[in-house]
Amino acid sequence: MSQTQEQLLMLHEYHKETSKLKVLIFGHREFSQLMSSVLCEFKDEAEFKIHDVIIGSLREIQSQIDVFNPDVIISAGSNAAYLKSELKIPVVSLGITEEDVIQAITKASKASSNICYIHYGKPSPLATLLQSHLDVTIDECLYSTPDQAREHFQIYSKKSDIAFVSASLVCGMAAQHGKDAFLLYSEQGCKKSINDAIELARSERLTRVDFALGKWLIHDARTPIIMLDKDGLSITMNHAAKQDLGLTDAFDTELSNLFAAENLEQSDGEFQFNGRDWWFHRDILNIGGNKTFVFQLYPKSTKSKILKTTPTKSTLIYQSDAMHQILNQVSAFATTRSNTLIYGETGTGKELIARAIHDRSTYNQGCFIALNCSAIPSDLFEGELFGHRDGAFTGARRGGKKGLVEAANGGSLFLDEISELALDQQAKLLRFLQEKSFRPIGENKEIPVDLKLIAASNKCLKTLVNQGKFREDLFYRLNVFSIQLPPLRERGDDVLFIAQEIAHQILIEFNSPYNAEQIINTIAKSLLNYAWPGNIRELENVIERLLVSVQQTKQFATIPYQLAQIAPELFSNQNSNEELGVLKQVETDLLIETLAKFNGDKKRTAKHLGLSQTTLWRRLKKINDNKH
Repeated sequence: MSQTQEQLLMLHEYHKETSKLKVLIFGHREFSQLMSSVLCEFKDEAEFKIHDVIIGSLREIQSQIDVFNPDVIISAGSNAAYLKSELKIPVVSLGITEEDVIQAITKASKASSNICYIHYGKPSPLATLLQSHLDVTIDECLYSTPDQAREHFQIYSKKSDIAFVSASLVCGMAAQHGKDAFLLYSEQGCKKSINDAIELARSERLTRVDFALGKWLIHDARTPIIMLDKDGLSITMNHAAKQDLGLTDAFDTELSNLFAAENLEQSDGEFQFNGRDWWFHRDILNIGGNKTFVFQLYPKSTKSKILKTTPTKSTLIYQSDAMHQILNQVSAFATTRSNTLIYGETGTGKELIARAIHDRSTYNQGCFIALNCSAIPSDLFEGELFGHRDGAFTGARRGGKKGLVEAANGGSLFLDEISELALDQQAKLLRFLQEKSFRPIGENKEIPVDLKLIAASNKCLKTLVNQGKFREDLFYRLNVFSIQLPPLRERGDDVLFIAQEIAHQILIEFNSPYNAEQIINTIAKSLLNYAWPGNIRELENVIERLLVSVQQTKQFATIPYQLAQIAPELFSNQNSNEELGVLKQVETDLLIETLAKFNGDKKRTAKHLGLSQTTLWRRLKKINDNKH
């Protein structure tokens, strides 16, 4: 199995198991009670919520749907029919079997010889059959809306000796008027509907996962993928293929020739394109009865992993398996509306991960708004987050001010260092998360918002909860999904990769003739031996300081020595004695070789090495003393 296939399988399994299915039930009185009595049998398969209501409009129940975010809804009769016509969420209607009808009417016949059978849908032949069999009078009344059901009841309730057979709405009205009524629904019918709902929810969730996987393959996967038909013509290719191979939407003829019909039978192979060597792995799919060939492409050299587009401050640079797994989580969490919490030490790139979640989410057309919670005084927090209206307080900005929540509406709000919020600030944030709305200072009405909330912390919030420094209810609101960013010291594969890319960009800015890979290779051991407590941010600083020094001295040969001068922290730990010894020997060899090159001319040697003559004399004296 290829690496890409393994990643897809992991992501697929993650989505299936990440949370319980959610089933929202809309019913009324007897129906709700009957449902409640059987739910315990399904508690391990799904999370349930019952809302007791007769639905008049979608507006009445929309808040329940938004808060619970169900995978599927169960209802009955006209309620179910209305929901199916108005919602994209799948709706399961509680079924009524012939056995349910027979049992209900039989029970009613023992209470009265006059039965009013009020039900949703089409006429039932059972009414005529049971009327003769039970020797009773059955008036069958059909309805398509709750109001029609009420009208039928009002008409027949005038009779003194009558029993009703119907759904929960009519049964509830009968109870209020002291009339006998028998519910059409049964426990078996409820159990069947719940089973159907769970199966439908699983199917719908897998469909959403498949859609997310397809989107990820096309837009976000780093592995170039090309799909071809049996004749070797292009069907489609993902973004990585277009970027890494330099292709457009129109398939390249030269590349098409490489995958001629006779080569389609090879499951693995290699090829060269645009001066670069590639491995390929081929899988075969059967789509509509036709063979489709899927090629995953891998560069032979690790150099090819360097980004071809110019990275920015918001570009993630990595090649380690740990970060590949993190990005799989990012893609998974981005497809949900739930809050995400990112843990990581300072400098690990928490904001970059937050931006990646935003870019992969359905909110990516909106703004990405970031707030460092530790930088906002407590008395300014509410105004910064929610804004204020004109004249809300003394000194308020004329015309008011839009808060960050309003600015992020339709996009993503990133709250960095959320552990630094005071308890009163946490309470205000919690209310916003619960209500999905806010009220600017000086405003009387609530403003609803729809955004993706992402928070980050370099401290364990659970520990702070135990210490009483962080609200437990806010913690559980934020920690729906969590991502743990590993520190740079645990990502050895990324240290040199990131350093090389940083150096490459700085050298471009300097218009320098030096090669980033050569520079990093000369100091690779020093970079790998250091623990990087400041993580990527510290690495960026060290590389920038080093290259500024190199640019000034123009001395490529002295780079290891220059690193020790500008970043002594890399060599200050007890485990770096060997590294210091290596640096001293490099310095000694360099001085001796340069002196020999200029036939002992100390002035020319000092100029070449970027040293003063006094410094050169002192270094040579030290070397000579060490020999003796």
